[in-house]
Order: sequence, then structure tokens, then C-alpha cells
Amino acid sequence: MSRTLAASVICATAAVGAAGCSDDGSSDQPFKGQSADQVAAKAVTATRNAASLRMAGKVAADGQPLTVDFHVDTQKNCTGRMAMERGSADVIHAGQATYIKGDKEFWANAAKGSAGGPKQAQALSGRWVKVPVGDARTTGLCDKQGFLADMDSDKSERKGMTKGDVTTVDGREAIALKKKKGGETITMYVATKGKPYILKVQQSGGENPGTVVFSDYEKPVKAAPPPAGQVIDGTKGDKAAS
Repeated sequence: MSRTLAASVICATAAVGAAGCSDDGSSDQPFKGQSADQVAAKAVTATRNAASLRMAGKVAADGQPLTVDFHVDTQKNCTGRMAMERGSADVIHAGQATYIKGDKEFWANAAKGSAGGPKQAQALSGRWVKVPVGDARTTGLCDKQGFLADMDSDKSERKGMTKGDVTTVDGREAIALKKKKGGETITMYVATKGKPYILKVQQSGGENPGTVVFSDYEKPVKAAPPPAGQVIDGTKGDKAAS
């Protein structure tokens, strides 16, 4: 589950690593004298170095639409929500534990193929479930650095992107960096004032269209475990925590 989610968010952000080196030479643009690849590299670094941020948008996972909204920090604290065609779930990671509260469709999909899937889905629906540490389905789910690592994984792809128009993203001035690759168009919006944070990445065309907006930089993540009485402890196989 987490790998699918991470890949889905990354599919819209990994293209940042493909920031190019072209420059249209406009003298009135921000980042004067810096090529598009230099601006993108600074944006990736600033975003990865941020203590916390929020990622929200619509992407694709295995060809299916997925809506995500996660506020994460470098300590892996996070709160978030994901919604798919079938099912939705809230997520909290606090301390060393991950908690998931999904609806019936979410758990039915997660337990697909299991003999007790329908019964389990009914039992878990609307309840917080404490997930075992190292569970393959949630590994990396709230890992900020893991989410963003692919943006800087292949520096050799930073070719062919050009500076676009100056616009605004959620009220903040940003410059657009664009690249066309095959049938895909990738646009990254970088803040022009203050630190050059990535404010939005948009991918149109291709197999994984999507948009992710980045905000709430450096804001503390208020993640706390759910009340014990509302938690089913999946790490012990208990029916419910007392």
C-alpha cells in the first residue's frame, strides 16, 4: 500500500529531477543569470532540506486515480489522508508507530484475496489500526525524505527544461519550469521569493498525469497517537487496545 502511494506521489514529483538547462534569456525574470537546471537544483535542495511540508494533490496509482494530502517532517511524524476509487483512509505516524483508519472499501481492497477479507474489512472499518513496524504495506508511508528522494536521483536527466511564465501558486509568486518528453508535459513551479521551495508539480499527458501542491513549509506536524481505546493493535494481534 505504501509503495503504491509513494510511487504515486513520486510519479508527479520525480520529474523534478529532470529539470533542464535551457534558459530563454529574459532579463526581467526571477533567477536572472541562472539556467533552468540551476533553479531546479536549488528548488530540490531547498525542498529536501525543509524540516516539514505538506503535499496534497491528485495522482495516479497503477492507472487508478488517487488523492493524497500529507503533512510530514524529517522525523517521520505525519498526518494525512488518501482516497482511491475504492476506499479512503486517514494516517498518523507518531513516534515509532503508524496508525491507519480506513473505511470498509479501503480494508476490503487491502485484504483482497484473503479468505477472511470481508469479515476483516467489516471489523476494521472506521477503527484506528496500529500497524506493525516494518510492515511492507506502510514502510515509507510517512517518510518525507523518501518521498522526495527520487526528485534528485538522476541528475543526468536535467536537460531540456525551460523557464516559463511567472505566476502565483496559493498566493505565492512562482516561476514555471517546463519540459516536454514524449507525450508528457511536466511543469514545476518554484517560489521566487524567500527560499526557492517547490510549490507545485504538474504532469499532463502520458500514463501518470497528476498535480501535487507543496505548502506549509517549516510548520510543525501535530501528530499524536489516537486514544488507546480507539485503537486495534495490529502489532499484537489484539482485537482492540484497552
